[in-house]
Amino acid sequence: MERARKARLENRFEDALRDHLWFHENALAVEPGMAGVRLSFALRDWIYLAEQFPLARRALQGLRDRDTARMLNGAASRELFRDISAINGALGEERATHELFVQVDIQMPQLAQQCADLALPALVAAEDWPLARRHLPEPLERVSHLATHLNAYTEQLAKSGNTSSAPALLATVLNYTKEVRMIALVLARVDEDELAAQVTTAALDELRSPALRDAVQREFDTPGATIAAMLAHARQEQN
Repeated sequence: MERARKARLENRFEDALRDHLWFHENALAVEPGMAGVRLSFALRDWIYLAEQFPLARRALQGLRDRDTARMLNGAASRELFRDISAINGALGEERATHELFVQVDIQMPQLAQQCADLALPALVAAEDWPLARRHLPEPLERVSHLATHLNAYTEQLAKSGNTSSAPALLATVLNYTKEVRMIALVLARVDEDELAAQVTTAALDELRSPALRDAVQREFDTPGATIAAMLAHARQEQN
């Protein structure tokens, strides 16, 4: 991945694309711990390359189309759906994720339930409120599950005493508030306003740390506050 980045910066675009393709297809066989990087930083760098080298975008779309065909023709799995939705997100083509999920919901309803959390952003982007609501059978339970993970992550950071983990914590807070907002929005759009309010309240009440609750509340009150905090922290680190 580093070699691909270096090649892009040196305008060796074909070399960069070759390494991006290799990394996407082979990284997990070499190092399973790269799963998160493969669908985040690596795809981000790939899009940077595509802005200068259109063939890179077509190659990424080709991988997406290949995996979509696999998904609908006998090789379906949550992991494969995650790959496809991440690529569509990087490409800004969330509608393709919505279209795929509709097909999965028809052909493989049990798998659709397993992939619903991955599909939710695309369902919201497509404003398919009925389908999104059908795959949110227990919104309060889902928020409780998200809060449990955030509590555990925060407590682990506190025990480690790692002061450099602030950006990671802020990113986690941002993801948490985005997820809760999406759930509340789906409920509001199907006229379940009372449950939407309960979801937002529970998202705060189930957080054990007062500082964490304050951070989430700030993001609820002022969307973008967490990103501003991340930028401020980065400037502080530079100084």
